[in-house]
Amino acid sequence: MKLQELADKVGAELRGPGDVELTGVAGIHDAGEGFITFIADTGHLKDLAQSRASAAIVPFEAPALSLPVLRSNNPRLTFARAIEVFYVKPYRATGISDQASIGQNVIIGVEPSIHPFVVIAENARIGDRVTIYPGVYIGVGSTIGDDSIIYPNVSIGAKTVIGKRVIVQAGAAIGGDGFGFVTDAGRHHKIPQVGGVIIEDDVEIGANSAVDRATLGNTVIRKGTKVDNLVQIAHNDIIGEHCILAGQVGISGSTTLGNYVVLGVQAGVADHVTIGDNVMAGGGTAITRNVTAGQVVAGYYAMPMRDWLKVQVILPKLPDLRKAIAELEHQMAELKERMSEKQKGENT
Repeated sequence: MKLQELADKVGAELRGPGDVELTGVAGIHDAGEGFITFIADTGHLKDLAQSRASAAIVPFEAPALSLPVLRSNNPRLTFARAIEVFYVKPYRATGISDQASIGQNVIIGVEPSIHPFVVIAENARIGDRVTIYPGVYIGVGSTIGDDSIIYPNVSIGAKTVIGKRVIVQAGAAIGGDGFGFVTDAGRHHKIPQVGGVIIEDDVEIGANSAVDRATLGNTVIRKGTKVDNLVQIAHNDIIGEHCILAGQVGISGSTTLGNYVVLGVQAGVADHVTIGDNVMAGGGTAITRNVTAGQVVAGYYAMPMRDWLKVQVILPKLPDLRKAIAELEHQMAELKERMSEKQKGENT
């Protein structure tokens, strides 16, 4: 398409000739003639000058360039929309495969795409334009909202409610038993997990992740949250709106995350913890106590529990201790200097 047409589709401001012919989208080092690329900030202008792309998406504050550009307040988002324009095909329903197993009293909306070897148990409800790929199991009485996509080999347990435009990547398990046991007389006795799962609109669940159903009540993931691959969300957790959970994050049971929480790769959260809005945790962070809103937290390493507890007491005092040590070192240096001068005087 022409550059002007792309500008109209992605809502960007064109600077330069609009009749440039585009055939695709590529990264700055891979783009050749006919491709549009992007830079996220003006710090990458040097890279753009060496690119062979025919056009670029740039921040509004970028200076005039020799190649035509689309100016945007959010170049990353505009670039993502450009990829959608070129590569994401419009939805076309494929219908219900005769190799799918559909239980009694199942309600399926308009324009479905239900592939072979899907199993939908009785009393389930499937919304409009839902895509369900091969090998998916949907449990008794579960609901999947409009325009959602369930990729191959996903397991969705009974009494699971999935909202609209939800994406569940391959191999995820939603609504399995929570990890609940009581130990008595040297044996672990299972606590029945009879609750459900609620996943609100516009959530994405990564491949091979697990969202356990509640012991009682519901495990909840609020709207807009994005969950990476291999993430564990335990029973009775409440995950707030528009959170980001990176790969291998583990959240123990009955924990509450506020809105816009970001947990880095392999971060872990203990049970019955509350994390406030807009908290960010670095990769590998272990959160064992409540975190108030707006904090950025990081760090953890294993040691004997008693020593670790002592360290936790000392850590907040380290800046003051460092200052006190620096003052003592300064005083010691002055004292040594006086003693040296005194000794010299006595020797003379």
